[in-house]
Amino acid sequence: MDMNIALWVIQIILAIKMLNVSYSHGLRQSQPTMQEAVQRLGEFSRPLHYATSVFTFLGATGLMLPGVLEPPVWMTPGTAVLLSVLLLLSIFFHIRSRQKPKFFVSAVLFAFAAFVAYGRWVLVPL
Repeated sequence: MDMNIALWVIQIILAIKMLNVSYSHGLRQSQPTMQEAVQRLGEFSRPLHYATSVFTFLGATGLMLPGVLEPPVWMTPGTAVLLSVLLLLSIFFHIRSRQKPKFFVSAVLFAFAAFVAYGRWVLVPL
């Protein structure tokens, strides 16, 4: 399989998951699992969830724009690096709020984002 196709598949999977995270952290904060995290993280958790929602939506958009438009070549790998940082922070917050399964999901998504960043900068630049 061509590396470019593999990177696009991973980008699509990552973008879909980031859209899901954006929806759940921004619009579904009243869910029981989110309420536990809100209680454990304290007062700043609501603005943090809203910021996470906005940044993950922008990240998903940045991963998919090269398929539709011709943005600058640094956009996709730059977006993947920023998503990697966001996912590393999410690992910290999931551990802090004692959500073990979410920790593993964030770790896998971090690996995907880091691979896309490396792949788009080094292996197959757009």
